[in-house]
Amino acid sequence: MSTRFSSSDNSSPVSPRKVVLIGFMASGKSTIAKQLAELLGFSVREIDSLIVQRAGGLSVPEIFEQNGEEYFRDLESAVCASLHNEQGVVVSTGGGVITRDGNLLNLKANGGIVVFLRSSFETVVARNADLSARPLFRSVEQAKELFEQRAPIYHAWADLIVDTDGKESEPVCSEIYSALRCRA
Repeated sequence: MSTRFSSSDNSSPVSPRKVVLIGFMASGKSTIAKQLAELLGFSVREIDSLIVQRAGGLSVPEIFEQNGEEYFRDLESAVCASLHNEQGVVVSTGGGVITRDGNLLNLKANGGIVVFLRSSFETVVARNADLSARPLFRSVEQAKELFEQRAPIYHAWADLIVDTDGKESEPVCSEIYSALRCRA
């Protein structure tokens, strides 16, 4: 995709300052963030990568195993706070970023637009073949419960909802791009 937001476009250009992608594990946030950032001419902020840096290089599963989920969530909140003033970025969040209201308040600051990448639970399961990489997806039953608990929270924070089931990343990016243009 080579379309960019530019002032040379005859229609009104989109000028979101920050796009924040939320959704359950394996909803496509990391993939979409990279492609959408390129489309917008923005940088990507991958929250899990920033957490790993703050944890001295421990992987997400290692952080959970050695320090527990609460410590991970504290790191996640610190990263979200550090992104408060960021502009010109697409932020790829972890699935649990919505568990603390302050996280989304920081990410929405300075014109952040929250996009919920909605996937069915069946799609999420199909995309989570390597359960060892996801500490909160050790069993399908546990993940289903978490999925159902989080769904209304994602909806509540979303400025835009985009379904990802059965779609490749390019159409999803195009849909987000078009919706952002309509908001301009």
